Amino acid sequence: MKSIVIALPQPPRNTEREVRPIQERLASFFRQYGMMLFFVIVLLSGFVCGAVRSVSGGSPDVSGLHGFLLTLPEKSPKTPVMFFADSFSVSFVFTAALCFLALTPAGLPGIPALIFFRGYEFGVFSGVLCTAYGFSGLAYFVSVVLAGAFLSSIALVYLSQYSVGCSFSMLLAIAGHTTGAFTLRERFKELLINGAYALMIVVFSSLTDTLLYFLIGRLFAFSF
Repeated sequence: MKSIVIALPQPPRNTEREVRPIQERLASFFRQYGMMLFFVIVLLSGFVCGAVRSVSGGSPDVSGLHGFLLTLPEKSPKTPVMFFADSFSVSFVFTAALCFLALTPAGLPGIPALIFFRGYEFGVFSGVLCTAYGFSGLAYFVSVVLAGAFLSSIALVYLSQYSVGCSFSMLLAIAGHTTGAFTLRERFKELLINGAYALMIVVFSSLTDTLLYFLIGRLFAFSF
C-alpha cells in the first residue's frame, strides 16, 4: 500500500524580519530608558571630573561645602541616629533641590547640572581619600561609602527623568503648546509619587551608610 506525502510550501526566509526585532528592541529600550541612561552618564562624568580635580589640582578643602554635602568620617563619637540624620539630610537636600527644579520651567538645564554636581562631590571625596590615605582611603570608600552612594545616586537618577518631564511640560504650557500625553496635574502627581519612591531609596541608602559605618567605618581613623 503506497503512502501519499503532501509537501507544503515553506515560506521564504526573510532576513529583514530577523534583523528588525533587534532594531525595534533597541529603539524601545532608548525610548524607555534613554533619559535614565543620559543621567547615569552625567553622574559618572561628574564623578570622573571630581576625582581628576582632587588628584591633579591638589586636594580641595572638604571641611566647608564638601563637608556638608558628604558624610565624612570623624573622630568625634556619633550615635547611629546622628549619623543616619547626617546621611539622610545630605541626600534629602539633593532630592528636594531636584523637585524644586522640576516645578520651574527654567529647571531644565539645572537638573543635569545638579546630577553632575552630585557625581562631582563623590569624585572629590574618593580622590581626597585616595590621595591623602592611599590604600586605606580606597578601602574606606569601597567598603563604607560606595554602597550608600550607589543607592542615593539611583534615587536621584530615577527621579531626574520625571523632573525633566514635569519641567518640560510647564515650559510647553507657558509657551501655549500642548503638554503631550500628560496634563500638568498628571505630571505633578507623577512627580509626587516618584519623589516618594526616591525618598524611600534615600532612607534605605542612609540606613546602609549607618550600618556600614558602625560595622567597618570606625576601624579607620581619618581627619578632615
